[in-house]
Amino acid sequence: MVREVITSKDNPRIKELRKLHKKKARSRTGMFLIDGEHMVEEAVGSDQVIHHIIALEDYSFTFDASRFEVILVSLPVMKTLSQLETPQGIMAAVSYAAPEAAGNKVLVLDDVQDPGNFGSLIRTADAFGFDRVVASPGTVDPFSDKVLRSAQGSTFHVSVEVADIKSVIESFQGLSIGTSLAQADYLDDVVQQDPLLIVLGNEGRGVSEEVLDLVDRKVKIHMPGRSESLNVAIAGGIFMHHFKALK
Repeated sequence: MVREVITSKDNPRIKELRKLHKKKARSRTGMFLIDGEHMVEEAVGSDQVIHHIIALEDYSFTFDASRFEVILVSLPVMKTLSQLETPQGIMAAVSYAAPEAAGNKVLVLDDVQDPGNFGSLIRTADAFGFDRVVASPGTVDPFSDKVLRSAQGSTFHVSVEVADIKSVIESFQGLSIGTSLAQADYLDDVVQQDPLLIVLGNEGRGVSEEVLDLVDRKVKIHMPGRSESLNVAIAGGIFMHHFKALK
């Protein structure tokens, strides 16, 4: 049977999928787009809710796609959906299914704005056994294309949520620490322990004072060099490596 290939950029289904580039549509539908072979394979392997797979008409699947609805499109149509400079030929419309998390290692983000930083922090959390990532409502959308691409599929391995971080910190049963340069202990002097919650802050102002008032300890990284600060994703990597989950 010859399957229909969508060749019009104005096809109603394509227009609806293209709306998912905007946060408003993602919030309304509960769906987002993922782009590229690796991302789609990660979503399939992590039992995400996959509504549609969008593929070029001659795409060679590396997994069994028979259980999914596959929308075949021409290259010009794919280019209107993909935000990659060179589309890889496969995308998917997905609803997030957070994996089960023990929550013994929690990363909290207070208004992180750069999508590359957010995605890198999700990926680093995945690497070092932090299985829950909580973002404030003022943090960049975790399901935007740039965050998802920076996370490289780790979004599907850890529980990522947007919530009132003050309530999360107040209800946490364990040690909570916030990054700060003022009146703070050195990271090297804080011992590994569980449960643990780490708060990282906005690229410009850091962790807000009202959030710092809620944590048990304020902690900073010892930096003997001349730089006064680190990129939040780098700092987060140092903190999470120091407190990495013990297997």
